[in-house]
Amino acid sequence: MADVPAAADPPSVEELNAVVERACEPPTSKSRAKQLRWVAGELRTALERGEIPSAAAGSLAGLLAPDTLAAYLRAAGLGVLRRKPAARPDQASSASMNVRADCLQILGALAGITVVLPDRALQVALRPVVAARPRSILLGHLERAARPGRSEARSRILAIIGTVMDTGCRAGELCTMHVDDVDLRRGRIRVTRLPQHRDLRAEPATETVALSGPTRAAMRHWLAVRHRLVVRDTAKPDGPENETTPALWVSVSPSGRSRPGMPLHFRGLARAYVREIRSLNTDMAGEPGWEPMPERMEQLRRAIELEPAGLPGVTVLRRAVVPPFAPDPV
Repeated sequence: MADVPAAADPPSVEELNAVVERACEPPTSKSRAKQLRWVAGELRTALERGEIPSAAAGSLAGLLAPDTLAAYLRAAGLGVLRRKPAARPDQASSASMNVRADCLQILGALAGITVVLPDRALQVALRPVVAARPRSILLGHLERAARPGRSEARSRILAIIGTVMDTGCRAGELCTMHVDDVDLRRGRIRVTRLPQHRDLRAEPATETVALSGPTRAAMRHWLAVRHRLVVRDTAKPDGPENETTPALWVSVSPSGRSRPGMPLHFRGLARAYVREIRSLNTDMAGEPGWEPMPERMEQLRRAIELEPAGLPGVTVLRRAVVPPFAPDPV
């Protein structure tokens, strides 16, 4: 039986594919390129299945028109654009809908088309932040980060917790930190704030934030642990050229790699955070006033407020004071 030639893509999809290939060129990351192709594939599927107006097949402007995109996002949110349609498809997550919106804005900007997205009526319920009392207990715990027998993973998570408690940084911002961002002599750390709320015009902003005494103690111990993990050859002099990476946060066990001391990326950091928070909660369960730490870093991050440090001639922020922990009266 002769092969049946595949049907040609409609003009709008051909235009879209060309824009996607341009959008996926460096310096676009591999993960973002994958997302862009995913969204383009969903738009084609929506057109094939009649989820968006058939007129969208004529041009890319029609495919990215407000009414078309509203219909596409509605179908995507209901989960009906999967490759294998299900009888009861799952609704899309808020995070995946945000990715779709990001990609549509990127593609529209590259094509010179103004993308207008519908307002999302869904209000995401924010989880409660970590209260002041357990945060105060944590600060005291950080000062004992160098206790003998402390595991490498525990040393890392205590330094991460301290950094988040002092700076309110997000996981992605932690992943961009280098050792050179830490100045223990002055007790400061440099934080590059990444754009939020999907604002494509926003540029990263750099802030210098003061480190508290407990965080400095935890960071000092972690830097000593990190040095042992990243050194390439103990017989050679110390220095950047004798380290596997300049990243501040590195792996403590191979985890499928040939060796530890590799930079932690977002997924690896998230997994390590959850794993060690569970262990920390078990160990801290007997502490008076302790409440289990949530496994989502954002609940700790959102509890942090910064204020000017008041240093003459220097712009440095610092964490607002955490009320000291006072044991309940007996």
